[in-house]
Amino acid sequence: AASWCEERPRRCGAPRNPMYRRLTASADATSAIFQPRQPYPHWDGNWDHRSLDSRGVPREAASGRRRHVILVCHCADGTALSGGGRARAVATGERLREMTSSVATARCRCVHASPTAVETADLIAAALGAPRMVDPQLAEGVPSQAIPGPPQHSAVVFRDGARLEAAFRRYLKRSLPRDETDLDADDDQFAIDDDECSDELDVLVCQPNAIRYLFLRALQLPPEAWLRLDTKPGSITHIVIAHDGLVTAHSLSDTGHLDGASLLPSAD
Repeated sequence: AASWCEERPRRCGAPRNPMYRRLTASADATSAIFQPRQPYPHWDGNWDHRSLDSRGVPREAASGRRRHVILVCHCADGTALSGGGRARAVATGERLREMTSSVATARCRCVHASPTAVETADLIAAALGAPRMVDPQLAEGVPSQAIPGPPQHSAVVFRDGARLEAAFRRYLKRSLPRDETDLDADDDQFAIDDDECSDELDVLVCQPNAIRYLFLRALQLPPEAWLRLDTKPGSITHIVIAHDGLVTAHSLSDTGHLDGASLLPSAD
């Protein structure tokens, strides 16, 4: 016979039945749907809170620079970077060097402590001649509920979603005019005296879920669609943020720089 506690879970807490705990987590999923400031499909022009300066005066759209955010899917086949993975990373670095040759300022950031991302970022940074940085905020995780898809545990979404949202707010934002600052350490790294420098560039080496989430959030699309997107190892996703905050996706999971054989899992 069931115990008194199992008959009255609301008074004594959830029973020990794992199925009950899963159903509870699934029920919480409906409360974790992302709610945009502007209802879909409207565009929030001040999505990064940078359309106004510190005095509350609208910034002139032509007074800033464009920001390029390039998301590279790490090149690992498994838990370590194989010979095929290194070849993909080198080819991706060469492609990025060609793409960014006209951009005067470049950074390459390794996004988390995964050995595969570190190795991929090292090879790409060497090709770009840019420094490499580590940021655990962009580690892999479950960014939101997936629609369609199985319900994700609400506690995991609550933890990982907040971390990836913080990464989105850090990296995806419009550039500020050269004579302005909002006490952002990232902007200080772009504080250069060369008036000929037009654009800013971030290369972020990520794992697939982080790329999916950042891509959808940048375009102000429902992040719950993240499982509908696919990213290939060594692929390039290119997002451009204009001076006025308009966001354009130039590519998603582009693998045109890789040959067909390199897209298959490596045997070594």
